[in-house]
Amino acid sequence: MRRPELRWLLLLLALLSGPLPVLAQTRPEQPLRAGWYASEPQQYLRQGELTGLDIEMVRAIARRAGQDLRWTPMAYLPLLEEVAAGRMDLIPGIAATEARAARYALSRPYRHDTNVLIMRRGEAAALRFTDAAGLAAHLTGSARFRLGVRSGYSYFDAALDAFIANPPDPARVRAAGDDATNIRRLLAGEIDGFLAERLSVALAITAAGAGQAVEEQAMRHRIPLHLAFSRATTSAETLAAFDAAIASLRADGTLAAIGTHFRFPLLLSQTIDSAWFLSLQIIGVLAAALAGALAARQSGWSLFGAFVLAGVTATAGGVLRDLLVGRFPIGIARDPMFLILIFGTVIGFWAVAHLWALLRGRLILAFWVAQATVAMRRRQIDRWLFDTADALGLGASTVLGVAVAFGMRAEPFWLWGPLLGTITGAGGGILRDVLRGGGDIPNLKTGFYGEVALIWSLALSAYLMLRGAEIEIDEVVVVVIAAVAGAVATRLAAVAFRWRPPRLT
Repeated sequence: MRRPELRWLLLLLALLSGPLPVLAQTRPEQPLRAGWYASEPQQYLRQGELTGLDIEMVRAIARRAGQDLRWTPMAYLPLLEEVAAGRMDLIPGIAATEARAARYALSRPYRHDTNVLIMRRGEAAALRFTDAAGLAAHLTGSARFRLGVRSGYSYFDAALDAFIANPPDPARVRAAGDDATNIRRLLAGEIDGFLAERLSVALAITAAGAGQAVEEQAMRHRIPLHLAFSRATTSAETLAAFDAAIASLRADGTLAAIGTHFRFPLLLSQTIDSAWFLSLQIIGVLAAALAGALAARQSGWSLFGAFVLAGVTATAGGVLRDLLVGRFPIGIARDPMFLILIFGTVIGFWAVAHLWALLRGRLILAFWVAQATVAMRRRQIDRWLFDTADALGLGASTVLGVAVAFGMRAEPFWLWGPLLGTITGAGGGILRDVLRGGGDIPNLKTGFYGEVALIWSLALSAYLMLRGAEIEIDEVVVVVIAAVAGAVATRLAAVAFRWRPPRLT
């Protein structure tokens, strides 16, 4: 064979054989076998798709570490055994103990659980401690307090766990299989308080409709959580890659953003279910309905027309919001109380107005009443009352719209928070003016109205985004009230000083 032909033959053989070792080197590794156990909101199925606080965090960590995961559902205790035996590779959401550190390869912490003490509303303020050690001391010193716990759980405080394991009176500690059972026992007076993980119990309280009957005591017991890897199947390089990924995702805020996405709606649901927030909703509906009735009176509408304007003012923004985000049933259909309030407001306003008319000029007392009425009308009391009621309805509805955006987990929140807040706050008033004024709609032409809802929904959304996972429910209360008050004050100032929004021409 001639030498050039030999060279071509050798080159062909090299091309045929060369890729084989490269393919062997780049073959993807097998996915890690990750187990999950049902515990909403940490790990659960939504419409057949696995999600949750732990699931989304671990997925992000694995992606950053360059690993694929294959998830398998299993009960918590059997899953721990499977990982220890090497038949599964990892399990998320594990608190560290010396025994677990010896049995598993634990990653660095990727998030924290917070244990709280749930008590009947009005009873928590009497207990002054703020940590698990304080609770243990209170339990030791009090012969009356009956504590509810979860069966088989450790609360990772030596004194507290010791008391739970060996109470001086067995009736002082009562174990339950889930938070719902502890809630029922608390409301029935069988226990005085129970320990629970804060996010999970928020869901259970909402599901039980007990938001107005229970409250959190001031204790906050934070427990770092890790990924537990099988020592039999996990290399040091894999563990190091996950640790580096956790550090990286903490530094760039990814883990905090995931935590906010799941945590804040639950705290907000507790706020919305509370008595003070219901009072705020009622005030908002009453104020908006009164504004609609006053508008109907100013325009000479019938009683039926007053019902229409009051209903539109109080509910139209919320209906538009719920239709836009697919929230069913729509808010006004969830509780007939709000329709009853609207109906009652219009009837009450109609009755009072006609009572004035009947009394005027017929009695000596009525003369003075009529005189006072004329004087008040000269000072435009009707207009003042309308503007005040309209502003209060605007502020309360704006905040509620932002709350719904959070509760529906509308993303991106920087867009949907202000959008739903503006629609809910200003939508009813604008539609009222459409019905009342035809094409002449002051709130869209010269009135500083929708702009108030936009400004304060932007401010509230921005604050909530900045605070993120660190926000507490007490802080939510203050922020919501401040946003309502700010919106009301801004609207009244705009009316008093005749502010005008920017115009196209």
